[in-house]
This record gives sequence, structure tokens and C-alpha cells, in this order.
Amino acid sequence: MALLAIGLCSDVLAQENGEFPHIGLVGPGAGKTPVSRDQFVILVVEGPYLSYEKNQIPDGGVVEYVNALLKTKDVSYVGVYTREGVKYGDVVRAIDALRKTNAKNIGISMTELPAGRTP
Repeated sequence: MALLAIGLCSDVLAQENGEFPHIGLVGPGAGKTPVSRDQFVILVVEGPYLSYEKNQIPDGGVVEYVNALLKTKDVSYVGVYTREGVKYGDVVRAIDALRKTNAKNIGISMTELPAGRTP
């Protein structure tokens, strides 16, 4: 429910200011045709920090780190999972930071990721 509220609020804010990426919610099996994982960057909200491939992204450098990933992989889409039990405020902070990146789209999974499981 919290992710739904974040997605809806973020979507409204993004429409008001065309500089921000489109933010959408992604449910399990939402697409008829699966998208290859090399077409986007997958991040996980682990609580007070974001991770990429099980590595913590430095707090002060999230925007620069994600922009470098987007450029290196030559993609413009960021997929975000939240770890099971993560606080609402941590998710809001993570999405707020990601809105400042060069991503054109941010997809937030509606399924929480259990502890220890990779996306």
C-alpha cells in the first residue's frame, strides 16, 4: 500500500515538472513480453541505503553512481525493489534521490524482496 502511495504521489510531482523521470509501479507478471535485464539497472532499497548487485551505494553519491551505471550500460530505465520490512521513509528517500538521476523511467516493484534474495 505504501508503495502505491509513493508511486501515485511521485507520478503527480513528475507531471508537474517535466525534468523528472516517469515513475511507475510494476506488478508480478505485469508485462506480456519479458524485458531482458540488460535493458535496465536494478537497484534494491535495503533500508537506509540502496544497493546494486549486493553492493551498498555510497549515501552521498547515489545520483552520480546511478548516472554512471546508466551511461555504462547505455540504458535509461531503473528498476527498484524494496527489501522486506523496509520503512516507508527509506523508500521515499531512495525514490527522491533516484528522481534526480538521468533515468527516463523508474519502475518500482510491488513485490517486496525477502532478506537474502537477489532480484
